[in-house]
Amino acid sequence: MRPPPPPEPDSIEWKGGRIDFTIVRSPRRRRTLGLRVLGGQVEVRAPVRTPIRDIRAFVRAKGAWVRGKLSENRERAEVPPFGYGESVPYLGRELRVVVDSGPASTVEVSVHDHECQPAGLDGSWLNRDHFHVTAPLNIEEHAHKECVREALTAWYKARAAEHFGEKVAQLLPYVAPKAKPVVRISDARSQWGSCSRDGVLRFSWRCLMLDDYETEYIAVHELAHLRVRNHSKAFWRVVAKEIPNAAVVRRAINRKARSLPG
Repeated sequence: MRPPPPPEPDSIEWKGGRIDFTIVRSPRRRRTLGLRVLGGQVEVRAPVRTPIRDIRAFVRAKGAWVRGKLSENRERAEVPPFGYGESVPYLGRELRVVVDSGPASTVEVSVHDHECQPAGLDGSWLNRDHFHVTAPLNIEEHAHKECVREALTAWYKARAAEHFGEKVAQLLPYVAPKAKPVVRISDARSQWGSCSRDGVLRFSWRCLMLDDYETEYIAVHELAHLRVRNHSKAFWRVVAKEIPNAAVVRRAINRKARSLPG
């Protein structure tokens, strides 16, 4: 079998600007063209013999979508890494991350809802609502940030398991009373939740960066899929019975998704 052709850089003029993209030709593709934006790069997948004019016309037709995705990527690139921003969202609150060194053998995370004075700081009293992260004294500097990030992620995952376990138990009698779902927590970045055919509901731990009423919408949405697998009118009637303003909440979630820490 012949090796696939090398990637081809190309570009088009679109509404006063330029869209750069790379063409990846594949012998396995027969007719369809595919388009994706990943890491600020635009890639078109095409059959080997597709004329370049057809590929350019395809990108031009998708120009608005491509520009939107590139804009989202730029916004996300400006978001501080999870764990080292000024604050981290947690169920409607913005919690400042305070990192300290102490005698702990592993990185420990706690949430303080009252004024306190963690050891090792400059003596000033901290306001309420913050994460206090204590790292071992002997941890190497280059590994410090990653350890804090991993500890905060583990903390969110544990809280997410509790949170959605409770949400599903509360909502199940009203949304899908005959179902017996299993709750799992995922690392998904672009999907808040999912429902498998065998009744497993998966929720991203990042859902806890949303408000409580928004996590309730996500729980109802996935529970509704236990009754209606698709997004038909019947499905949205099930959702609307518990979340009458579902469309408004969904739009709010989509707006927030663009600026949440990574």
